[in-house]
Amino acid sequence: MNFILAGHGNIAVEMKNSIEMIAGEYPNLHAITFQLGDGIETLKDKYLKIINPPTDQPFIIITDIFSGSPYNAAAILAMQLENIEVITGLSLPLCLALLHLDYASISFEEAFEQLNDIQSDFIKSFKKISKDIAEDEEF
Repeated sequence: MNFILAGHGNIAVEMKNSIEMIAGEYPNLHAITFQLGDGIETLKDKYLKIINPPTDQPFIIITDIFSGSPYNAAAILAMQLENIEVITGLSLPLCLALLHLDYASISFEEAFEQLNDIQSDFIKSFKKISKDIAEDEEF
């Protein structure tokens, strides 16, 4: 499976750097930037330089926000090329989880369901956790 990270500014490049700091290099992990003045066509060109059709290799494009320009450009390509899936919510936990799924044994749909099942593990509140621990210690 191939992955492209995309978001506003340099967030995707820095996310890739962080992923590699934690988990090592991933040759199938790419990142593009979306700078002030870039448009949908610029983004599509950046994606296509990585995807380089006509490849049958599957790509998951992970964007920062739904309906932002990086998402919209990726969605246009996903409508044109069957080997592309687009998801939003670019975050370090999401990326690490995506990279470690076994795509040889599950479909993307199953992978996406697994991510939905564990997404609550991505968001934590220190005060809530502390309160839960304190309540558990009272018993």
